[in-house]
Amino acid sequence: MFYRNVLASLTLLLLGLAMAAPARAGAIQLFSPAMLTPGAATTDYPNVTPGFVGTIFNTPLVVPVGATNLIFTAAGGQIIRFDQGVGFFGNFAPGTELIVTENGSGTATGPLAIDFSTGVLEFGLSAENVFTDADATSLFTFTVFNGATQLATFTNGGLDTLGPFFLGARATFDDRITRVIISAVSSSVAPGDQNNFAVGPVSFVVPEPTTMVLLGTGLAGIAAARRRKRQSKAE
Repeated sequence: MFYRNVLASLTLLLLGLAMAAPARAGAIQLFSPAMLTPGAATTDYPNVTPGFVGTIFNTPLVVPVGATNLIFTAAGGQIIRFDQGVGFFGNFAPGTELIVTENGSGTATGPLAIDFSTGVLEFGLSAENVFTDADATSLFTFTVFNGATQLATFTNGGLDTLGPFFLGARATFDDRITRVIISAVSSSVAPGDQNNFAVGPVSFVVPEPTTMVLLGTGLAGIAAARRRKRQSKAE
């Protein structure tokens, strides 16, 4: 009787989780690196010769991190690789590796899309406009997707002196994040110069075995225990 009650309870729990999934699916915003799960993987961008002003890449640019590929695609087709202090002089920590949505002629190429070859649970990065001013403001908008499904759109920004700004999100329940699209505007530049911004290394977390799998294992164990009990009684 005990095993039967436990099995029934777990079955009801599984059904309840399945029924609740659509209502809880989506994503929540992360506001600082401290909100990322410890041990997140982080990108290294392609190296640039020291002292060189920048390497221009045609997109999509594939950056492998372990078993996951990050694919960077600029709407304008090109991005430039800089380091803070080498070609880019913003508010990042010295030496931070950066990707800038700009081509060799100084034209903005954003928005920037980042695709994850394996859906991730969460991601985070810092971003800053190329053209900054002490009295100017920046606003970053980023939209996260699971496949073709838009999960949520978030914003972050403020006075340029407070940048770079953290952009991050975590998938909820059983969703995964497979793409993020980032755009930016600045109060200090003309409309044609918007979407010219730098992003630092991307941190992300890949899924671990799900709770559903663990519950399934528990159900299998209970079923095996019931069989052993019946066999013991028969003997």
